This record gives sequence, C-alpha cells and structure tokens, in this order.
Amino acid sequence: MRKKILPTLFITLALAVGGWGLACQMGRGTPPQINVLLITLDTTRADYLGIYGHDKPTSPNIDKLAEEAAVFDCAIAQAAVTPVSHASILTGLNPYNHRLRVLHGLTENVLEEDQTTLADFWKNAGGQASAFVSAFPVSASFGLDQGFDPFDQTFPQADGEGVVTQAGSINTGKSQRRADATTDAALDWLQNGMTPDKPFFMWVHYFDPHDTLVLPPQDQLDGMLDGPFKAASEERKDILRAIYNCEIHYMDEQIGRLFDAFKNKKCWETTMIVVVADHGEGLGDHNWWSHGLLYAEQIRVPLLIKIPGALGGKRIPSLVRTIDLMPTILQAAGIEEERWPAMDGESLIPTMQSGHTPSALTAYSESVNIMNYGRPDIMNIWDRKDDKLYCLTTATGKLIYHQLKPEKSEFYNLINDPHELANLIGQDSQERDALTRTLQAMNIFSEHMPGMTATDLERARRLKGLGYIE
Repeated sequence: MRKKILPTLFITLALAVGGWGLACQMGRGTPPQINVLLITLDTTRADYLGIYGHDKPTSPNIDKLAEEAAVFDCAIAQAAVTPVSHASILTGLNPYNHRLRVLHGLTENVLEEDQTTLADFWKNAGGQASAFVSAFPVSASFGLDQGFDPFDQTFPQADGEGVVTQAGSINTGKSQRRADATTDAALDWLQNGMTPDKPFFMWVHYFDPHDTLVLPPQDQLDGMLDGPFKAASEERKDILRAIYNCEIHYMDEQIGRLFDAFKNKKCWETTMIVVVADHGEGLGDHNWWSHGLLYAEQIRVPLLIKIPGALGGKRIPSLVRTIDLMPTILQAAGIEEERWPAMDGESLIPTMQSGHTPSALTAYSESVNIMNYGRPDIMNIWDRKDDKLYCLTTATGKLIYHQLKPEKSEFYNLINDPHELANLIGQDSQERDALTRTLQAMNIFSEHMPGMTATDLERARRLKGLGYIE
C-alpha cells in the first residue's frame, strides 16, 4: 500500500533554552526527532476560514500559521463522520482497512487493538503521546485512545452511559466541552505533566462548530453577533450560520492560546504543527444541514502543515488525503520508512518541497451509516440518510456510488462544476466508467445495517461469500 517516497526532509532544529528542556532539544539520531502538535477541528468547513477565502474574520490565528506552513487547497477526508475520519487520520488507513466504519451501530464501531495508531508508534519509538478531546464521538468508546497517556476526555458521560442506546444509536448532546476547557487541560499537561526528556506527540481536538449545545461565553457571543458575525437576516438559517462563524472564531482564539504557550516555552521552532478538520458541514448546501454525505462542503477540509526548518507560506493545489498525514509526520520526525506500519497514505513532504504531488492522487471517502440527522434550521424536521455511500475523487471528477440505490449514484465534472450541482451519471464519460470499475474492484462494500450484532454481520459475510446475497 505504501509508495516509495523521497529521502527524509532535512530539518534544522533550533536550540531551545529553559521551558520544556530536552523535549525541545532532542539529540540527533534519537527518533522521533521533533515534537508534533496535531489539532483536529470538528465539523469545520474549509471555506469558512480566512485562508480559504471566507469574508468573515473567523480564523486569525490559523491564518497567521499559514505564513509558516504549507496550506493545502484540496484536502479530502476519508469519511464525513467524526470517529471514522479520525481513525483514518490516526492510522493512515482508509476506513475499510482500519474497520471503524460507523458512528451509530453495534458492529464496526470501534478501532480494534490490532491497528497501529500514530500514538502507538510514537510511544514505541521512545516518545510520549497525549490527547485532549472535546466530545464523545472521539472518546475511548470508539478505541481512539490507543497509545495515548494521558487521554483526557473530561466531559459528561464520556463512558457512553446515557449517550449510546441498546440499539447502538448515539446522541452526543452535552457530552462535550468548550474549547477553553480543552485548551486548559492541554496547557496544564504541557506545564506540569509531560516528561521533559521525551519528544511528544500531542493531539488536541475541538468540537465547538459541531452544534449549538455548548456555546462561547455569552458576552463574547453577543459581541460577535452584534459585530463582525452579525446574521444576514432574522431567518433561523442565517442566525445558525452566524453562530457557526462565532464558534469557529472562539475555537481559533483558543488555538491562539495554545500557539502562544508553545512560543513562550521556546518550543515553537522544534514542533511540527498539523491543523486539519475531520469533515465539514452542509449548512444548507445540497439541501442538507448537517454532515454524513460526501459532497465537497462535507469532505473537503482545511489542512495546514508547519515543519521545523521548512519554508512556509506555500499553497498546494494538488488533491491530497487525510490518510497522508501519518506517513508525513513519521518522515518529518526522521523515522526510517522500513519501520513504518502499513498505510494507505503517503508522505506529503515531497509535495511540500515541490508544490505539487509527484503523481495524481485519488481520494476514497465513505459514509455507510443509515441514520437520521437533525435539521436545526427547520424545527422538528429530520434528514434521513437511507443509503450507504462510497466516493472516489480525482482532480477532475467525482463518483458517489449509492450501494442500496445504485440508480441514484452521482458523477460530477469538477472542472466545470466545482460545487457539484450537475449530476452527469447518465452521460457517457470515460472517467466515470474508470472510477466505477475501480470502486467495484476494491471489494469494500459494507454489510453493516442498523441493529446488526457481530453475529449478524458474520452471518451476512458468510452468505455473501457463498453467493446467497449481493
């Protein structure tokens, strides 16, 4: 699955004094050779950040980071739901390989211990790994705590009690915390909990833009809604979009606190920083408010990478995937490729050096949950997702295959139709045919259905193997 990549990027580590000691002054030949800060932005559309052209000042701290980082204009997530997408980020694997494929369900809902996460690898290589997450969908209940110590999930019902039903459905509700609380926990560990002589991998997850159940402090929210993020009208949909802007801005403010701490402790120059979203949000596009579908507003995500010693301020137009992050981090840390676990992604360091991918990539994404999504813009209305979706995206075209209703499958010409409004599935297209053949040959369609137990799933797989079911 891995492809041959260019030699490791030469990294000049600035000497750091005081603060976190050897964690900021790692000796030559001691893998990993840098610290890593991974920030994941839950439910954050790329086009709602300033660096991607948003006309509201939602993200000054992330925008400032772009001066020292590579900014990827076409990064595609491998899933449009939180735990599945994060599992791909943390393993470098597509969902059908890491096998955490659903948010709601009794099967395929946990990252099993036989998978190697970035945190597992980091600790085995002699580093330390910590995580500070903000909501139940990235909690230990989904196996995403593998390799992290500590794994801080200090919010209500973090163990799933009262959140997960016997049928496997989930209502996150207030099982989440605001960005300031997560940042406080991360900063406390940096100041008081870390081991000074070990390079660290820190994952900080923010959930604020996901919903309106946990909002910024009321005085700040009122000031933003009366000021730069004033709603375009009194309609509920415009008020919700304004609040979405406010929540991104508040999250960005807390990210600024985190960045300031790294700079004050003289660790900024020796830390690789990755900022990425797990997925976006519909916000009414394609007549869908939430997420869980595979249109661009939901799977095109912001991605910035700052590597110590590498020049920043570069824009990368080529299509890349979130599965590419783990191999990129391992290469930047000076870890030999022959030691890496098997991954579907490939390092983006050659891309950061040249400004484009060495060869054109295809991004795989999926959404196999069948479930209802709330419609906050229209009270007491639910969007019903009643199919399992599989997507292949290239620089020029996009196939969305509907497993249960193949007649509703979709194909878009991304050159002429970047917003994916004109479904060309019924028109002759060599690229459509090629993507369809590729997807069918992958043999990755999920048998999972709502309410299935592990026994049910195994029975379905055996019947399929015998040819009794499609």
